[in-house]
Amino acid sequence: KLQFLYFIGGRAQAMSKSSASSWVRPATFVEGFHDEAVVRKMKYREVEHLGLVSILSFGGSGLGGMHTAGEGTGLVGGGMQEEDSVWWQEEPESDIKRATEILMIFLKAGGNLIDTSHWYGQGKSERLLGHALKNVPRKAYYIMSKVCRYDKELMRMFDFTYARTYQGVKDSLKRLQLDQVDVMQVHDPEFCPAVDIIVNETIPALYKAKEEGMTRLVGMTGYPIGVQEEIIKKSFEAGRPIHTSLTYCRYTLNDRSLLESGYWETCKKLRIAVVNASPISMGLLMNREPPAWHPATSLCKETCRKAIQYCQSKSVDISKLAVHFVLRNENIATTLVSTTSPQRCQQNIDAISTPLTLDEESVLEHIFSNIFQPAGNLSWENVELSEYWNEVGRALCVEKFYTKK
Repeated sequence: KLQFLYFIGGRAQAMSKSSASSWVRPATFVEGFHDEAVVRKMKYREVEHLGLVSILSFGGSGLGGMHTAGEGTGLVGGGMQEEDSVWWQEEPESDIKRATEILMIFLKAGGNLIDTSHWYGQGKSERLLGHALKNVPRKAYYIMSKVCRYDKELMRMFDFTYARTYQGVKDSLKRLQLDQVDVMQVHDPEFCPAVDIIVNETIPALYKAKEEGMTRLVGMTGYPIGVQEEIIKKSFEAGRPIHTSLTYCRYTLNDRSLLESGYWETCKKLRIAVVNASPISMGLLMNREPPAWHPATSLCKETCRKAIQYCQSKSVDISKLAVHFVLRNENIATTLVSTTSPQRCQQNIDAISTPLTLDEESVLEHIFSNIFQPAGNLSWENVELSEYWNEVGRALCVEKFYTKK
């Protein structure tokens, strides 16, 4: 309970500071594109290597169709092999229009960090962003993308080699229609057979891209915190340090391990920018059943279900509480939220300047103190990894012993 009250206090302090007359424009503010009266409602926090970043960032996974049933991680149910033409196909005009509408809501409100990936729709998210950003001043945003996770077909899903990583950066820039991204990240390094491959092949390829001006910074994103810690240690020893770390579902109502594990402190000491993602735990904290592909344990799902039911009994939206819970913590510089709904995008932005009602605060305190905090940090580490390596092992066994040469 003390921890919960501290978060409320932190939010009150943040609101007091932001209302002061000494408002500082972020470096991404562009005269003629932004309306200062609107942007002043956005809150910013300092992020290593970037500067002032909006506390709410834009996640591009939704634009790639990753929120639809059956897509998810891509590990459940396999998938069709992707042909090269998929990477460069044109998107329907209706999709481009919707993506542009959502992104403009975010950027015009002062949001300034965008994240995407090859993996999100096998290039679709990047292509849509490339169209949506055509008429936006490049100064108005920071953008991050990812390489190393590609196709839905099991044996082509990951490639951490030097050559594929370097080419992946070039492909990403082509789809985004940009000369440079601010951060290029290793996508889900926990699926690499050995950390040394990341350190000796993947990161050197990203540093080559950095030297050639294709990316300003080198980062990584993944779920297991321990894997990222090992990569950080070895990358520093090799003289090619990681600049950013994106973790998803590790600071939420059901899992606060990003802060409680000591990982955040490690990154702070090493000047590594930490980006938080998915405050609703990839759909666990919503007023509907989580997607079938969700890797959460039955205990985690049941705990979230109890909280959802309590919120529903009080006519409170748990997703709104989940977003407020994350945004009010000043140790979390920025949080990625993905949506395909213009209305939900605007609601997330409104959450920054609109406090919860007293009733909503009471419900949030109840579910945190009586449901989530007693349950501890509920994660699903190794669930996806185990499934992946079981499938890979099975495929290799069939190929070696049962496939006629």
